[in-house]
Amino acid sequence: MGGIANLGGSVFVSGGGVRTSRAPSGSGICTDTALPMTAGSVTGNTATVDGGGIHENAGSVTLVATGSAATPPDNCAATPHLPELC
Repeated sequence: MGGIANLGGSVFVSGGGVRTSRAPSGSGICTDTALPMTAGSVTGNTATVDGGGIHENAGSVTLVATGSAATPPDNCAATPHLPELC
């Protein structure tokens, strides 16, 4: 877990960014509960397994006017696998 690890708490991100973090998965954001993000960005994060930008382990991720880009190996991932989040 990288920049933000939301492990059962409450997190709301507004107008911020998560950049250049590294972790096995969820290097930008890893969440176990709902995590809304508004007017922000998740860029330049790198994961060795999945969820370079965002890894949704449980709960939900809501992105409003927010982008995830340049975060290898994939921008977003989920467990269990869900359709592309970003």
